[in-house]
Amino acid sequence: MWKARIWKFNPGDKVKLNYSIIDHDSDLTIGYCSEIVGLSGKIYEDEDHLYHNIQCKQFVFCNEFKEYIIRKKQSMNRWVYICILDNDKNSIWSSSFLIYDEIYYHIIGFPEDFLDIQFKGSLEAFANRTEIEIWNKWRISPPVHINEWAVLDVPGRRAWLKAVKNYNLTTREWNRSNEKENFFLDGTYVTDYPSFFCAMGEAINGPGGYFGFDLPSLDDCLCGGFGTTGPFTLTWKNYGVAQKYLDKHSWRKQVNYRRRFINKLVYEPEFYFEERANRPLIEALVETLEYVGVKIVFD
Repeated sequence: MWKARIWKFNPGDKVKLNYSIIDHDSDLTIGYCSEIVGLSGKIYEDEDHLYHNIQCKQFVFCNEFKEYIIRKKQSMNRWVYICILDNDKNSIWSSSFLIYDEIYYHIIGFPEDFLDIQFKGSLEAFANRTEIEIWNKWRISPPVHINEWAVLDVPGRRAWLKAVKNYNLTTREWNRSNEKENFFLDGTYVTDYPSFFCAMGEAINGPGGYFGFDLPSLDDCLCGGFGTTGPFTLTWKNYGVAQKYLDKHSWRKQVNYRRRFINKLVYEPEFYFEERANRPLIEALVETLEYVGVKIVFD
């Protein structure tokens, strides 16, 4: 039987609640905490069981969820959503998490104070230290200028792109009837796989904008519903930068990164599409855009 580990905590000053955990079945907020450690996807093993381990710092249970558990007489073994919150307590990132722990609070009683609590389970998405640093900035405000990601290295740009994807898919109300026909992509810093999608998202939807995070999702966005209905004209400024750097090697690096991500999952996904990376990446990107009627002006 899996059991959660808990530690009592004396909060003293007012605790800043930056995370929430939501119950999948009831849609109730289980509780809030100041920090969650263990979102990076590290896998642990215990008696032939693989699991992720998360630690919720300064956690407090919500009264409505307490009443629900007492009424239903259920354990904590359940699907939940782990959410990163902005300063207004709106979710800006989430990951589903299957809690393995069998602990019956309706029997032992809920703690009344803030506490540190640890759960074993299976995460669906991860957030490393760089991503958390980005989220800490976005809690206050999303980007207000394009190319704020340009100072980051490749792992940092991947982290930025994940933040862009999750933030926009969680918070944005898409203008699905946008008839704008001309967009401008600043290619000054497009030197690797994630940077193209950072720049493409901002070309269509402004600073911190989203328009795909890989080739399949770009193709999906080009079908409409993500800021433009297309076809449209894309003026690609400083195209020569991408032409120089987006070769087959840069594509292969992304494929290998994706494989490492899959290896962090406790359970492999039933369907996983792997890009082929059998030619220069720039050729595949241009072909994907032009196939749906995008007119590219190379500048």
